[in-house]
Amino acid sequence: MGKGKTTSERLVLIDTLERLGVAYHFDQETEEQLEVILKSDSEEEEDLFTTALRFRLLRQHRHFVSCSVFNKFKGEDNKFKETLNNDAKGLLSLYEAAHVRIHGEQILDEAVAFTVHHLKRMVQQLESPLQDQVKRALEQPLHRGIPRIETRYYIPLYEKDCSKNELLLKLAKLDFNYLQNMYKNELHELSRWWNELNPGMPYARNRVVEAYVWGLAYHFEPQYSYARVGVTKSIQMLTVLDDTYDNCASVEESDLFTKIMERWNIDEIDQLPDYMKPIYECVLRIYDDYERDAAKQGKLFVVPYAKQTVKDICRAQSKGLKWTLGGQMTSFEDYLKMTLVTSCIYVMCSATFPGMKSVSKETIGWLRSEPKIVIAAAKVCIYARRLRGHYHM
Repeated sequence: MGKGKTTSERLVLIDTLERLGVAYHFDQETEEQLEVILKSDSEEEEDLFTTALRFRLLRQHRHFVSCSVFNKFKGEDNKFKETLNNDAKGLLSLYEAAHVRIHGEQILDEAVAFTVHHLKRMVQQLESPLQDQVKRALEQPLHRGIPRIETRYYIPLYEKDCSKNELLLKLAKLDFNYLQNMYKNELHELSRWWNELNPGMPYARNRVVEAYVWGLAYHFEPQYSYARVGVTKSIQMLTVLDDTYDNCASVEESDLFTKIMERWNIDEIDQLPDYMKPIYECVLRIYDDYERDAAKQGKLFVVPYAKQTVKDICRAQSKGLKWTLGGQMTSFEDYLKMTLVTSCIYVMCSATFPGMKSVSKETIGWLRSEPKIVIAAAKVCIYARRLRGHYHM
């Protein structure tokens, strides 16, 4: 990958592999090259395109790079130099790099405004495929996209590139179609699974396809089939619980279901109303399968945590129902605390554990500590959902 190539050429190759969706075949080679690039001292000589690409790729691969590398592109007035105004490739690279910024990096905040202004100004004068790349980036920055969807957009653009590598393009197309077939088979099995369960829960929304996209966004690589399927089943299960608490259950039924869910005992199913029995059985069946899979992978330690996340959801849903039916106006802080649970972030995380080699007891302990990054992810889900609901009112 690196033999006889300049830093810029190696960076472009790594970026191309990732955009084409085939970088997972070259994980070790990619990390080795990025380590070499990180330790190199050539950044002072790099142009805007290469500096920004280097910055973005290293950050996306969990290496620290200071945003001060962009200071050299500012003039004495502390503004980006006018000589950059018509450098379309450089501006696009800076725009994408600015989206891996963290709080307090003012130069990257300025870079977003600067690049958006000039890219919008020049986009109609650009030629394809660069014009198409700019339009796509302005609509959806690469770092905020779902890798599989971005690959679907990028392959046709790469095909138009006069400097394309034909062998790499062929690999990308073959790999994309191979994975698509795998996804179709997974989705077929998931649809069959839900159709077998659905007659007992006719009021519940069918979100299997939507939920599968979430799983695909988590991990698209072939070795993570379990994670995709697990996320899909957990979201569909949570949808059933949500529809039950929100649309069907009385306060008394809600309390009863929550208490029986806390005890997690199939022998207590006859205490439930008839319409709740299939739901309870469904949840317990899902986690019986989960426990078997965890045992096969030597990860039985994840099971108590996974079950607890479902119990927490039920308690929070029951509390929310009492607030609603009781006409109670709770404080924003209490509402946020409750919705951090019902955002389902912990359930979805735990759904992937049996299929993830890296998961350990320390992972569970870390999640139990409610780390800031998980809380932030939950808040994004909450606010996005509420905004969508507001716009559709």
